[in-house]
Amino acid sequence: MISRIIFGLGSNLGNRLDNINNAIKFLENLLDLSRVKYSNIIENKAMLLPNSPQKWDLNFLNIVISADIDLEKYQPLEILNITQEIEKKIGRVKSQRWSPRVIDIDILAIDDYIIKIDEKLTIPHLGIFDRDFFINGFREIESNLYEILLKKI
Repeated sequence: MISRIIFGLGSNLGNRLDNINNAIKFLENLLDLSRVKYSNIIENKAMLLPNSPQKWDLNFLNIVISADIDLEKYQPLEILNITQEIEKKIGRVKSQRWSPRVIDIDILAIDDYIIKIDEKLTIPHLGIFDRDFFINGFREIESNLYEILLKKI
């Protein structure tokens, strides 16, 4: 079953553009993605919790990509596991929440499905309608699906 998947990617450590480009290549190859679309890359301030260390205040580069994926071959939890492995390959180290990261890969949506698997995975992503870099990138490349989700949630 071919479905449309949307990812949000961000980086605010190291060579941010290389980190994002490498993550996209891994996603395309490891998940057999096709018909990939890319939003413009935007730079924005880091989202920080109150009293976060000043050294965490590093600007992010963000992009949204969409693609066709075979959900019979790749179930949502497997997709999540693969994204986490990609993050590790590129150099992400588990750290405190909201801390700077080499790469962050979020599954924003899969078609207009609503998926909740324990505390492990929620689709659509909980921040999908709260973060400008998700909203703008998603609407840029998949405006119809974005509007469907907006009405559904």
